[in-house]
Amino acid sequence: MKRIVLFMLLALCSGLAGAQQAGATSIKDRMSPEQFKAAGLNKLSDSELKQLNAWFNGEKTVVVEKTVIVEKPVEAGMAAPKQATDDIKSRLVGEFKGWRGNTVFTLENGQVWQQSDNSEMYAKKLINPEALLTHSSLAGWRMQVKGYNSWVKVKRVK
Repeated sequence: MKRIVLFMLLALCSGLAGAQQAGATSIKDRMSPEQFKAAGLNKLSDSELKQLNAWFNGEKTVVVEKTVIVEKPVEAGMAAPKQATDDIKSRLVGEFKGWRGNTVFTLENGQVWQQSDNSEMYAKKLINPEALLTHSSLAGWRMQVKGYNSWVKVKRVK
């Protein structure tokens, strides 16, 4: 069995060497259509087949891969890119007395948030209180003012 395998390898090598000496030939020319298909070579692209033929013919080949970056323009009606969902700790600018269904909150970091539910919470007057905004994938953004256990759902408007 080992002799048969060795003989086949020698025959293959001598056949390839002979093909190299006779000039470059295609692997497709060396095989029957059935063998070509059985080996799965019919699934190769023209470029892949060319690379394989070059290798069989002893040619040095260089494979160059390109990275293509496709940027899609944002059209009207398309979703905006996702915003960061890290907690935000800041202070509310000015006077705070709670929220009443459509309250707008300006943070000292420049962000502006608006109440997105219709809840109400009355608080004693505070000046520039600390606020914590957290994000939940299910509930969205919510804000809590330091000193109160109540939360209000909010959405960023600026």
